[in-house]
Amino acid sequence: MHRFILIGLRATGKSSVGRAIARLSGGTFLDLDDAVAVAAGSCSAHDAFVALGEPAFRALESAALGDALQSASHTVIALGGGTPTAPGALDLLRRARTGGWKVILLDAPDDVLAERIRQSPGTRPSLTGAAPDQEVAAIRERRWPIFELLADLTVATGTRNPSEIAQGIVSTIG
Repeated sequence: MHRFILIGLRATGKSSVGRAIARLSGGTFLDLDDAVAVAAGSCSAHDAFVALGEPAFRALESAALGDALQSASHTVIALGGGTPTAPGALDLLRRARTGGWKVILLDAPDDVLAERIRQSPGTRPSLTGAAPDQEVAAIRERRWPIFELLADLTVATGTRNPSEIAQGIVSTIG
């Protein structure tokens, strides 16, 4: 059974697609945002981000990623959008790939992501204070090179539902 790590910008569907992959493959799912929230003693990753500030949040995120990758209990892990940029995370993810994990990059057009962010403002914290359209473009510019470095497969999520996307991933990876 393959193990999957889902990466991508905010609102690409990492959590929804991750749950669907776990259902299809009979595996278990971990939303890293939930693990970080628990570690921070918060009710959500958004609350932890606001309470701790970005540097402390990213350090906690990297530690949670390390713990998750060492645990044999998860077969699908959805990362937070910025997790690959957290201190030490890139090395953890590279080692995970050599250990058999498949890194799947989910992507959607910027306008789709901005609209998804607008529809759920309380759960997706602004990282720049800019409007969603400008923020998505700025964050994509910073993070995309790291995402591309890590990805075994890039999957478009703009127009399909999570079940269809998950089926495509499972079929492609085998």
